[in-house]
Amino acid sequence: MLGNNNKKILNKLAKNTLRRNKKQMSILFLTICLSAFMLFSVFTLGITYLDLSRQQDTRLNGAEYDIALMNGFTEQQKESLEENSFTRSVGTESYAGYVKSTEYDHTVDTGLLWCDQTFWEEQMAPARTKTEGFYPQEKNQLMVTKEGLKTLGKEDLQTGDSLSLTYEDNTGIHTGKFVISGIWDGYGDKAPVFVSEEFYKQSGYRLEYDGILCIKLKQDFLLPGTIDKIEDSLELSERQAFQPSPYIENSLKILAGIWGLSAVICLSDYLLIYNILYLSVSGKIRYYGLLQALGMTRKQILEFIKKQMLLISAGGIAAGIVLGILTSLILIPYVMEILGISMEDMKLSFHPFILLVSTVISGTAVFLGIRKPVGKAADTSPVEAVKYRGIGNAGSGSRRVRKKNLLWTMAWEQIRKDKKKSAVVFLSLAASLSVFCCLTTIISSHGSRTVVPNYWDADLTIRNSTQTTEEINSLKPVLDGRFLDELKKIEGIRELHMVEGAPVTFPEDSFFREWLQNYAGSRPYLSYTEILSQYREKPESFYGMVKGIDEEEFDYLNQTLEKTADKAAFLAGKQCILYYPGFQVPDGYVGEKNIHFSCGGKQFSISIAAVCHEWYYGGTRNIGPNLIVSQDYLESLGNQLYTLNLNIKYRETYDKTTEGKIRELIEDSSNSSDLILESKLENMQTIQDSQGNMMEIGTVISLLLLLVGALNYGNTMAASLQSRKLTFAIMESLGMSDRQIRKLLVREGLLYAFFSIIITMTAGTLITYICFQAVNYTGIPFSVPALPLVCSEGLLVILCIGVPLLSYRRLRGNPSIVERLREYEE
Repeated sequence: MLGNNNKKILNKLAKNTLRRNKKQMSILFLTICLSAFMLFSVFTLGITYLDLSRQQDTRLNGAEYDIALMNGFTEQQKESLEENSFTRSVGTESYAGYVKSTEYDHTVDTGLLWCDQTFWEEQMAPARTKTEGFYPQEKNQLMVTKEGLKTLGKEDLQTGDSLSLTYEDNTGIHTGKFVISGIWDGYGDKAPVFVSEEFYKQSGYRLEYDGILCIKLKQDFLLPGTIDKIEDSLELSERQAFQPSPYIENSLKILAGIWGLSAVICLSDYLLIYNILYLSVSGKIRYYGLLQALGMTRKQILEFIKKQMLLISAGGIAAGIVLGILTSLILIPYVMEILGISMEDMKLSFHPFILLVSTVISGTAVFLGIRKPVGKAADTSPVEAVKYRGIGNAGSGSRRVRKKNLLWTMAWEQIRKDKKKSAVVFLSLAASLSVFCCLTTIISSHGSRTVVPNYWDADLTIRNSTQTTEEINSLKPVLDGRFLDELKKIEGIRELHMVEGAPVTFPEDSFFREWLQNYAGSRPYLSYTEILSQYREKPESFYGMVKGIDEEEFDYLNQTLEKTADKAAFLAGKQCILYYPGFQVPDGYVGEKNIHFSCGGKQFSISIAAVCHEWYYGGTRNIGPNLIVSQDYLESLGNQLYTLNLNIKYRETYDKTTEGKIRELIEDSSNSSDLILESKLENMQTIQDSQGNMMEIGTVISLLLLLVGALNYGNTMAASLQSRKLTFAIMESLGMSDRQIRKLLVREGLLYAFFSIIITMTAGTLITYICFQAVNYTGIPFSVPALPLVCSEGLLVILCIGVPLLSYRRLRGNPSIVERLREYEE
């Protein structure tokens, strides 16, 4: 066939065809527009989610850095990091002592910190929300928070006010008058008090031993090998600790997850456009055949269709991008404002790169999506086009079908007829459902994965803080019997475990002399000779504690020890567990020799079975050892016992009602200021506050991906029913009722839903598990949230049933069987 040079006519014909088929072309335009919009939106929201995740890490750490170098550093190491091409900034922080008491509270235990200008002004600034005054410049100036002032015993102090502190550093115990130079608020640990560089230089601490380097990198994503190279370049000593943050350490997994999610979006985008184009082109095969019969060549047919697609896709992509921009900048903030969600912590990330990527991917999806449908239209001869009915292959072979299973068998045969198309539908639905479940699983567990758990997974711990260092009788019964009786009446409490204790003294034997020597060695301003002389003069000032635990708590503690204790010997009072004091335990006593102590004027001895590093059993100010014994043995000592710690577990984790009742009980107590609380619920709320709107952003991404799968299924079913229009008419002419056809379509939908759910529950769950473990830094158990999963699967079943019925109703219309059959004879 000879081609005609009629390019102008071809252009005009393409435009006229678009105008004449406004309804079909509008659907195609909206499909491409929606694809570009969802692609742009998911990328925008995805990057926003990652930014919020990064913001959460900053707020939890109290500063923006990626790696911490602990336990001191050299100037050469700091210079090496500052000159490293991957490093943006290097901040310095150091311990400078701790507050022992103030004029308002005699049982204070708050750390003193110093940081350099880089850490305070660059790295810590993103975690601060408010600053009054200035960072300390003079030795007697302090920078605090309201929480820190409360710990110091006077919450209502303001900038410029002064207070008297007794503090201990590496040069001794001092008392002085200090002025509050500034008050800040924000995120992170707000209890420590910041001091000036002048104070730090006189504190006796040295950066070589106590300094911390906080390293902020230029890039958010690094290969593990790059982090290893940074570590190797520092030539660390055995004492130093190189600690990358979980975010930067797992950045490669995060990046892989981003690209994996992008691949799913691109695949869904391609399938969505392909299905609509296939439906559009298949419905016009006879029209294209007529054009070929009138002299249009294959090349001109291709050009004719591509011109239409170019006009539609260019307009659709542009409209989708514009709609995405408007949604990001206008609609989402407006909806958030209506819902009462603060936009202060939610800054939508909009980058030109997102615009470029969304346009390129949408254009590529259109290009790939039109290849097969356009090729099918161009390769169909005029004679074939006239005879084209869109009826798929009937399949090979004959099957014996039972009448009662007829509709199920027909539904199964229809799915088997085009295995490739059915597989695409299964994978499309399963991919969207799997990604939805994966994201909801990760999002719902985000707080649990990042919250720092209390000891023994307690919902609330309460600590008696009335103890002072030198006074053996300083402990007060602030957790008395009346308080405990009221506490046990609260219905929401499932378990309550107490740590009781009594002060004890130690004789001057080889064990305690070595203990005092190690204690003096941990404080440069102390000498062993002076300490020993003070001990001989007043032994009770160097008292220790025996702390009793029940059998259940021993079982938990024992499994955490490097060297376990014998349970029978421990419960019988023959063995104890020694709390590690931060310096070397005297040699030869763990598991070998007995140690001796006095309690209530009586002498006792016991052997040390193991050493415990859990701070929960320390937290006291006594100089002597803390011995953990069985509760029964503690009671047999015959001395007055004090409740030191309470470990409380609720019937329902994060139970606000139960915790509210406990806090009311504490507030009503006259000793509330002497109780220190560690709450899992409070930690979770801190996590949620630091997250900004991560949950909302993640949920929107999940729903958009689920919508993509729904649209793919809808378009595929519409294309399938379009190609079976004649088949349905023939089936009705042979006696099948309209109701039976609808039942057939319901069964087909149920089969699509069933296989999609099976794929999701198997391969999808495996993928979800892998993604979950990739971000599960705290090792919490894997658990898929049941409610979102059941709801999404229920929605999928409704979708798979409803779409074919609605499509068939619209396709069938009201014409009679004869009229529908005649359509294919014209």
